[in-house]
Amino acid sequence: MKPLDHALIENIKQEEINFPKRFASYRETEYGILFYMEDNKDSYDGNHACIFPEKVKDLGGVLDEITAFYRARGIRPSVWHPFVKNYFSDNEKLLNAHDYTYTPQADHRVMLLQEKNRITAPRRMEIRVLNAWDERVATDILIPGGEPWEVAVTRRRASQKGTYLFVGYLDGRAVAYTDIHISEYGNTRFDYIVTAKEHRGKGYASELLSFVVEYCTAHAFPPCWQWAGPSEHICFLAGFREAFSMEAGYATGPEGKS
Repeated sequence: MKPLDHALIENIKQEEINFPKRFASYRETEYGILFYMEDNKDSYDGNHACIFPEKVKDLGGVLDEITAFYRARGIRPSVWHPFVKNYFSDNEKLLNAHDYTYTPQADHRVMLLQEKNRITAPRRMEIRVLNAWDERVATDILIPGGEPWEVAVTRRRASQKGTYLFVGYLDGRAVAYTDIHISEYGNTRFDYIVTAKEHRGKGYASELLSFVVEYCTAHAFPPCWQWAGPSEHICFLAGFREAFSMEAGYATGPEGKS
């Protein structure tokens, strides 16, 4: 396994912070970034604030400003845990005083593509690499799978520079998809693979992941990474190895209008 580059870790963190800019509106402030989607208020990824602790002079004032910003748009405020260890737990009393509830989560583990792909899935799907949206991703996968809020998010991502949309088809219907993003920060972010509900558990995600890894390797894309999760064993076969972790969790603000 190659030694870990500190600069790569920091660049991956920067890519993750800025990732929602690909599909959400946002306002940059002196203390962070406020992401919002007034046409998709149920999107977790599209409606949250990121704060930079080193730039926060008055956390209470920042929380009040965030609350006012999201309430004005009819969105419940949410602040993601910054990449500073124990920041929310150390400030939990202040969060509570401003009507925020901290929900801790296990650290998000990051896997880097460091080994050769060893997936041996048979090729059953017709896999296409797209640089534009295919509505079948919505009609065949997301909507029947109960994730309609992901349609607008994925559609907008697919049109962004540096994004590659991979879709697997059977008999003209979309079966599985994912997308990757070549970041301006010198890394390649893999998003999770989504399989049509009726085709889950049949190995199509493995087949698609194998294709994407080989495509990235053949095209010499910059370092590839993704979150570890339920399909970690498949990612391991594809050549991904756990490399480091990032702080996780979020603080949810008050509901309703001021």
